[in-house]
Amino acid sequence: MATIRKRTSKKGKVSYYVEIRKQGYRPVRKTFARKSDAEAYANKTEVAMNEGKYRELNKSIVEDSERKTIKTMTQLIDYFEKNIAPVRYKDNAPKYTCMFNWWRSHIGGIHVAKLLASDISECKELLANEKIMKGKKECTRGNNTINKYIMCISAILTYAVKELEIIESNPCSKVKLMPKPNGRVRFLSEYEINKFKAACKEHSDMLYIFSLLLLTTGARYSEVLNLKVESFDFKNDIVHYVDTKNGENRGVGLDKILVNLIKIYIKDNNIVRGYLFVNKKTGKLWYVRGLLLNAIEKAGLIDFHIHDNRHTTASYIAMSGGSLLDIAEILGHKSLTMARRYSHLTKKHTAAVLNNAVKGFLKDVTSD
Repeated sequence: MATIRKRTSKKGKVSYYVEIRKQGYRPVRKTFARKSDAEAYANKTEVAMNEGKYRELNKSIVEDSERKTIKTMTQLIDYFEKNIAPVRYKDNAPKYTCMFNWWRSHIGGIHVAKLLASDISECKELLANEKIMKGKKECTRGNNTINKYIMCISAILTYAVKELEIIESNPCSKVKLMPKPNGRVRFLSEYEINKFKAACKEHSDMLYIFSLLLLTTGARYSEVLNLKVESFDFKNDIVHYVDTKNGENRGVGLDKILVNLIKIYIKDNNIVRGYLFVNKKTGKLWYVRGLLLNAIEKAGLIDFHIHDNRHTTASYIAMSGGSLLDIAEILGHKSLTMARRYSHLTKKHTAAVLNNAVKGFLKDVTSD
């Protein structure tokens, strides 16, 4: 119900104070110079509330002058990176900073309201053909990477539509993503595993422990990099990966040999608490990716990426009789869709399971 009160200041200035209280909404209060404006606002707001269309705004957002001045894509990206990205992309900030910078340099001067799907499409072509450096090699971006760039700018434009309300629609909705390549399943043979471990051990105990955690738990690179002493349950031989890519936590069992190696590493490096793989000189996390790439090259592994350690774990689980559900739970897949790429490796085991299950059906059957 709306209440309108006439107010007169000490200097004799008249104003009209509106207060609207309705169940399910926080009280709405606003002051107007004219009674007609106050009545119009009260009627309009009450109708919106009754129809479920009224949208409450946080006071800090209403008073945020920075968002009111957004005109160009550079300003929009700057605002998103400063206010939204630190929370939404806190675990992958460097990757998103790179993408934010790329979009700023290519469409930053375009007015937000004038950005077209064709502009995004042209950028998609540029992303596909642009030469980039990966380590010491020149190459082009893969389809998955291109899609990440498009989804990055799409998230910013969706925010502009739904939260900032400075444009009516997201032009990315008209742009097709690049076709996804078939799931890559490159995994190491036992000989290659030994070569890789030896190269890591030769470099340092830190890199050796890191590589063993990758291989034995099937964790993502970022998950291992962000491990802390507190992540380990040494009593039960479990490592806990928290705030993972899919937003869920999971615990993975560890072999006692690896548990003892980790304990020795922690003791030798005087790590009481906090991150496991931190550079004591800089106080920052080690750039382990570069070290792993060097180890891969030194071990002579062909067509092998760091993420393929994850495929190696999954493949050996499958070949050891593990089910797709086992793979999904250990690697932290939200569904069995990702795990199905290893289904060909489980066929021998599932065939044996089926044969044992139906063996009794064939007791009285002859081959005559």
